[in-house]
Amino acid sequence: VGYIKDKIISNLEYSQKDTVDLLIYISGEGTTYNGKKVIIPFDANLSKSSSFYFVDDLYNNLLKIQSMPDVGEITLFMDVDFNNPSFDQNLIKTVDIVEEKGKKGKKNKKKKKKGKKEKEEEPVMVFPKEIMPPESITAFFASNTTQLSYDHPDYNNSFFTYFLLKGLKGEADNGDKSLTILELYNYVQKNVEDKTKTLYNDLPQVPIMYTSNPDRVLYNLP
Repeated sequence: VGYIKDKIISNLEYSQKDTVDLLIYISGEGTTYNGKKVIIPFDANLSKSSSFYFVDDLYNNLLKIQSMPDVGEITLFMDVDFNNPSFDQNLIKTVDIVEEKGKKGKKNKKKKKKGKKEKEEEPVMVFPKEIMPPESITAFFASNTTQLSYDHPDYNNSFFTYFLLKGLKGEADNGDKSLTILELYNYVQKNVEDKTKTLYNDLPQVPIMYTSNPDRVLYNLP
């Protein structure tokens, strides 16, 4: 944390800005250890809890960084698969979810009124409590905790990172040159789910996101 704080101060002095927003990207493998979600370092040891990086510890460290008066918004991108095959997996197939929904019955959909401009729809999702970030932090996850995260077959990236980068480059923007949290999520979620549903049928990958401000502008495009 101290090293990152020093880097932030150095960056502010160089850029001559008052505050800085942070975009943090983490890629790796994860699992459940002692009932908690963790990221697996290359030297992780099952007999030592200290050798794992707990997601809760990650959030606490980010809150320490955010407490700096020079730091504004923090947006976290987690390309982490919490179902590493070397550990116990917790996978739920699409067919199981469909059957569960069928038991609850169908809800009537409201008809859209003609003539009104469609607003970017905020997805309805249940965010897993075990990886719920603090309210002040926006977090994107490559997949739900009951799914796998897949590599792109044609590029040296995962599906999540591939479409995340394309979205950040401007493909997620609705045309107004202001890329919002919700625009980026909707773009990444749709593309990753569509591609993986085609390839992996009953076990697609669906990115999830938590934010207290979905309309926040990440940055303005040129």
